[in-house]
Amino acid sequence: MIQYKEGDFKEFIIKPNSSLSWRGNKIFFFMLFCLSFFIAISFAMAGMWMILPFTGLEMILLGSALTYCYIKNSQCEIVKIDENKVSVALIKMRSKKVFDCDKYWAKFILDKPRVNGYPHKLLLRSAGREMEIGALLTDEERIKLAKMLRRNVQ
Repeated sequence: MIQYKEGDFKEFIIKPNSSLSWRGNKIFFFMLFCLSFFIAISFAMAGMWMILPFTGLEMILLGSALTYCYIKNSQCEIVKIDENKVSVALIKMRSKKVFDCDKYWAKFILDKPRVNGYPHKLLLRSAGREMEIGALLTDEERIKLAKMLRRNVQ
C-alpha cells in the first residue's frame, strides 16, 4: 500500500497490505477462543477432560501467531523528497534505519528479475551506496512506485 503526501516535501509511506487490524485480530481470536473452549468443555463434561490442556495450548499458539503477524505487518518505509535531499527511513518495530542522499545523485533503479516469475527490485542508488525500497509491496505496486519516484526526483 502506497500513501502519497505533498507539502513542503513529497512523502511516500509504504506499508504491507494488512488483512486485519489489531482490533480485528482480537475479535477473531476471542470468537475462536470461545468456540474452542465451548467444544472442549462439552467434551470434558462427557469425560474426555484431557482435551482442555490441548485447547489451552492451541489458543496460546494461535494468539502468538496472530501477534507475530501483526508485528511483522506494522513495519513501514517512508521516502521523503525535498528540494535538495532524498531520505528513506525503514521502520521495523523499535528500530529505524535511515538512508540519506543528495537529490542530484539519487537514482531509482528497477532491476528486472533474472528468473521469470520473480518480483522486480526497486533500488535507490547514490554515490556508490544503495538501498532496496518497496520490498513490502507486490510487484505491480513496486513498478508503480518506481514511476512515481522517478517523476518526483527529476
